Amino acid sequence: MGQLIKILTASAWLLLGLVLAAQSASAQKRYPAIEDAWDGTDYRAVIERVRKDGLELPTLADAATKPVFERMVNTDNIPLRMGLNKQMPVTIRFQKLDSALDPVHKLVVLYSEETKKGKPYAAELARMMVYESKISAAMLNLTEPLISSLDKDSRYQSRLDELQKLKDGARQLYADLVQRMTETRVHSKSDILKMVGSALDELPAYQPVFTSQDRQGLTQKLTQQISATTDGELKKAMTELRDAIEHSRVRT
Repeated sequence: MGQLIKILTASAWLLLGLVLAAQSASAQKRYPAIEDAWDGTDYRAVIERVRKDGLELPTLADAATKPVFERMVNTDNIPLRMGLNKQMPVTIRFQKLDSALDPVHKLVVLYSEETKKGKPYAAELARMMVYESKISAAMLNLTEPLISSLDKDSRYQSRLDELQKLKDGARQLYADLVQRMTETRVHSKSDILKMVGSALDELPAYQPVFTSQDRQGLTQKLTQQISATTDGELKKAMTELRDAIEHSRVRT
């Protein structure tokens, strides 16, 4: 009898595992395929399905959608992989990055809205903002080479205006990242350290577009948070970021 119970128990666990695996596979099918690297169209597909079909945002807490979220922020996805590839023409690199920046930002907004409603998406929001900052930084690094490659035709000024809008958007994006890392009631220590680390890593791309007012505002925001926090590791990380911004230094 004991052996029979063991067999039945093992069978029950196996059946449960198969059911959960099937549910996970079914959930993943509602999102773009995760086996291959994503492009801008995949990010836009997620946004459309969330907004129009009521699909839940992928979350790390759900075994069924965790692989989807991990794919969303994978640096091997096509825009970043091609955008960082110095062997490719500047225009193609820029176009690939540009195809992802807007939909990734819209996903950041969606996660932010849900977090404000009390949904447990703080970790996902932090990682999405880090990912967005990488894309934006890669685009900023391409602006000057791109300008040099432009033909000075009738569209030249309009293209310069578009690139200026990109720089203005990047300044706001960085400010939002710094603001987010000061929200200790929402984000865990590990999330904040991820954001600070990314802000430091990508700072060289943002430094040239900061205005003196930007630099002053970011420095003041970080100084206030440094004074408020009692965690030594957070205080040290934020101090490094603040000093780097204030004195136009880069991480070595």
